[in-house]
Amino acid sequence: MATPAARKGESSSSAFEFVTELARELSAGRVELPSFPEAAARLQQALADANVTAERIALVLGTDAGLTARVLTMANSTLLHRGGKPVSDLKLAVTRIGHENIRVAALAYASAQLKRAPELAHIRGDLEQCWQEGIRVAALAHAIARETRATRGDEALLVGLLHNIGKVYIIARAARDSVLHRNPDVKASVLRDWYPGIGQALVENWKLPEQIAAAVGAQLDRSRAHGGNPDLTDLLIVAVELAGQIAAGKSDDTQVSLLPAAKVLGLDDGMAVRVVLESQTEIEMLQAALG
Repeated sequence: MATPAARKGESSSSAFEFVTELARELSAGRVELPSFPEAAARLQQALADANVTAERIALVLGTDAGLTARVLTMANSTLLHRGGKPVSDLKLAVTRIGHENIRVAALAYASAQLKRAPELAHIRGDLEQCWQEGIRVAALAHAIARETRATRGDEALLVGLLHNIGKVYIIARAARDSVLHRNPDVKASVLRDWYPGIGQALVENWKLPEQIAAAVGAQLDRSRAHGGNPDLTDLLIVAVELAGQIAAGKSDDTQVSLLPAAKVLGLDDGMAVRVVLESQTEIEMLQAALG
């Protein structure tokens, strides 16, 4: 029978091999989510073109009925459109909600497809948990953006939903690794230490805006301090911290306001309380908007 030290050594070796393989994939640019819908991938490519037109985006959307429905639902949602005549024209919907919210809708659609994929049925619960974490952080990020006016709301939503996309990738890859699949402690360690970097690589691979990729990569840097205006990374650091406290049932607004990121955002204790309260409504509206 293997000793505890031997088992620990085997676990460390397995984690190292797994991470090394991920690093090879990253360096080769082979960072793709399994079962990622083709239409969503084409949409990401189209949006990577700074000069892409609403007509072009609408054409790509129109190739997939599910993606079309998701975008129209978002365009007519309470979150983004209060009152007025509902839109059914894709081009008008694209113009109404903007490119970042199109990406949000595509991400929601892709996530739903991942959870339905037969080959990923055994990790469906993990994928659902990642999605709910993303919803929570996105709602908090959106509420912080509105409270502080430090960043645009659409960027806040997108970076919140994307913040744990690295977890999705690692979970899907770990399911094919026999040792990691058998050892939840090693899997949890890899997830905890590597998901921001993997997520940043995915965002860069999709050619999303640089500030979104940087924020995803630095989201756990609680000591990050810088001069100048607040940025998307500051916002995500605070949103992730608040989401973690809420999930653990130990909200501490005073500790949040001490973060350098919260200070540069101008987020004091009272504002943090308002953000948490507002995020509850944001979560409901976001879930409705994303179908």
